[in-house]
Amino acid sequence: MVLDEWPLIRLGVAKVLADEDVRVVADPADGASALAAVRAHVPDLLVIGSHDGPQAELTRQARHAVPTVECIALIPAGEERDMRLVLLAGARAVVPRTVAPDELRDVVRRVLAGDHVVSPSLLPLMFEGNGKAAPPAARERAAETPVLTGREREIMRLLGAGRSNAEIASALFVSGATVKTHLAHIYEKLGVRSRYDALGRAVALGLLD
Repeated sequence: MVLDEWPLIRLGVAKVLADEDVRVVADPADGASALAAVRAHVPDLLVIGSHDGPQAELTRQARHAVPTVECIALIPAGEERDMRLVLLAGARAVVPRTVAPDELRDVVRRVLAGDHVVSPSLLPLMFEGNGKAAPPAARERAAETPVLTGREREIMRLLGAGRSNAEIASALFVSGATVKTHLAHIYEKLGVRSRYDALGRAVALGLLD
């Protein structure tokens, strides 16, 4: 299902989904219609663009209505500060609303495979204080997740700054093999398979505050 206030956005996203053999069952333009369609169609995937309400709240309500639905949020320009709230609400992925078709196809594949995805272009913004503080209930959920060690947090912050493994090793005065070992532990703790997924998951859970 595709939600956005602009028909052209809905049409473009639908074309990308069709390329991945994903059939669009509804394309509402507002939140109320979207929630009604979620309950009626029980979709596997919900792509949430701009509409008449907060993306985080729509994500939360949609997943409450249909816990199995996976959500991809198309973040409008100027609203990047809300990314963390959207992830905490249960979105599997956040990408810019101006995302290119090829990147969106890749995100759809990864989300349907069970990955968490944060667009590389949005990652730096998540580490510049733009994310809002998590609500108490969300922090309680985060507290139940595995805790990263101090060194693992350092590595995650350097990843968020776009550093390579070699640059991280140099900054921390350790070997490249040590960095790889720490990353393997981080991936295992967070249940992810890549650095971008790890960053998105850690930020969503409030592990890097």
